[in-house]
Amino acid sequence: MQKISPSLQDYDWGSKSFIQELLGITNADILAEAWYGAHPKAPSLIQDTNLLSMIEQDPHYWLGPNTAKMPFLLKILAANKALSIQVHPNKTQAEQGFAEENQKGIALSDPRRCFRDDNHKPELMMALTDFYALCGFREYTQVIDIFDSLKLTRLFSTFASFAKYPNSQNFSELYLQILQYPDPKELNTALLKLSINGEYAHLISWMKKLNEVYPGDPAIISPLLMNLIKLRPYEAIYLDAGIIHAYLEGSGIEIMASGDNVLRAGLTSKHIDISMLCEIMTFAPFMPEIQAAPSEGKYLHGYQSAAKDFKLYHLSVSNEDNALNIQGIKIVLCLSGEIKFSSDESSLKLSRGESAVISASRKELFISGSGTAVIAAVGQ
Repeated sequence: MQKISPSLQDYDWGSKSFIQELLGITNADILAEAWYGAHPKAPSLIQDTNLLSMIEQDPHYWLGPNTAKMPFLLKILAANKALSIQVHPNKTQAEQGFAEENQKGIALSDPRRCFRDDNHKPELMMALTDFYALCGFREYTQVIDIFDSLKLTRLFSTFASFAKYPNSQNFSELYLQILQYPDPKELNTALLKLSINGEYAHLISWMKKLNEVYPGDPAIISPLLMNLIKLRPYEAIYLDAGIIHAYLEGSGIEIMASGDNVLRAGLTSKHIDISMLCEIMTFAPFMPEIQAAPSEGKYLHGYQSAAKDFKLYHLSVSNEDNALNIQGIKIVLCLSGEIKFSSDESSLKLSRGESAVISASRKELFISGSGTAVIAAVGQ
């Protein structure tokens, strides 16, 4: 067991307060993410080295006999502005795309690059504050009703076919026409003229809010096409490969496979590869299940996902000793109070904002103290 420090990311959509207050940082302006893991881009720090180097020196000790590299990445995410609309590839797509771009000689630092590594990136988001996101496309009947009600159908030549035959192929043609709209100014003007009244007022409000940050971007229309969801603290959603999404506002804990492949569809100044996006993205409607917050007083609550790379737990301790038996390497982040982790060989106390890595060799732990934490582990 060793304390670790996260690698910090200062993307411009971040917050001036959330990560700073949680981690006790006083010398930072904007912080968007804190990374806990061994991703080569930004591994966690341990004294005068980092977690990636330590694992490479003794993978059997840290990861156990059946794992070749750190399988997950844990993040604190704090969004003051909307992140880009994006999708992530599955494992096969990531391996093929990474190999092809390597073969073409595209540098990893090249902004035109779509694949930064050969791993997929399924992810689970657990809210720490009220958290707003766009996730998955709406049911087609909803899209048709919204566009009809707001009198937007005349703007899109592909809409009539989609409304008559609402299937994935026709929806994909409508979506691509929106992304590649020939006169973005005309589209933007029409969207901003919509009144913030009536049944869809909240969607129009979000659309206009997005325009303040990304003026003129056709993707500000996304609240009309995608499910707008709100997570309350400790509720969670899981998103698999191919699911379009954008985190809009709020802070939370994000866990994912240890990859960094992102295909963007809008609300960004970064590279957008339309053809690759279409290969990766699922155009079928999808509404993520909102997983409930842990029940009050529950010692250990595990969030559900289809990913074998990771498992996220919420831990709540209240002045009593408990056993904890979670296999594989683990990263612990204390959210409140003070919690002590003990094994036969060592012990470690964490206070709010502190974090630690626990090797796979520490299979049974004893927990005491009073507080809450999240535990990132390998999928069971």
